[in-house]
Amino acid sequence: MRKPPVDTADAPDESGRRHDSEESVAKPRLSRRQTLGAVGSLTLSLTAGCLGVLPDDTRVAAEPEAPGDDPQATAGEFHHLLEDNGITVDELYHDTEDDDLVLFYESDATNREESDEEIGLIYVVFRDGIVAEGGSFDHLYTEVGDRFEGQVEGWGANSRWAKRDLDGEIGEMAVWNAIVDTMVYPDGTGRHGEELSATGVHEREYVIGSNTNADRQTL
Repeated sequence: MRKPPVDTADAPDESGRRHDSEESVAKPRLSRRQTLGAVGSLTLSLTAGCLGVLPDDTRVAAEPEAPGDDPQATAGEFHHLLEDNGITVDELYHDTEDDDLVLFYESDATNREESDEEIGLIYVVFRDGIVAEGGSFDHLYTEVGDRFEGQVEGWGANSRWAKRDLDGEIGEMAVWNAIVDTMVYPDGTGRHGEELSATGVHEREYVIGSNTNADRQTL
């Protein structure tokens, strides 16, 4: 199954509007756990359950590889960094056709807050260990294993979001809201129970900053 187009929704504006209570989510664990020091318009694809049926001839399995003193931002290094930060990697692939990372991981979370922290940590490792080091991958797609009842099945991140985050053009909350809207849940709905389109995704765009036409930016 091919990965379909992205879920998209309004990102927070300068007044601080955001999805439910995520401001307290993802950041606490990122500050406690040792990480690595870790947009323009581009579609992001994700449908939970589809990652396992990507064509074998486009997927290259990644084995853990320590970055060393001269990181190359490879899939193997990403595998190592995830495990070094306590993420249980089931399988990690480089999808060579689209130049994406495809991660299957076993969640240690027992509730939504812990799951969100886990997601935030994985994003930071992707941002700081891959994107900041010059990695060429376009997207990170994930499928979550060993889930508690009602836990997110999969989510994704776009390397351009991470680049803009690193450059200080957007904040962590804008990226978090973007990730939230890629999330797919067991009943086929989005984060807040909203119905997805026929392709399994939202059909809205993220807007950063003012809502005036002159200031509109899409992630």
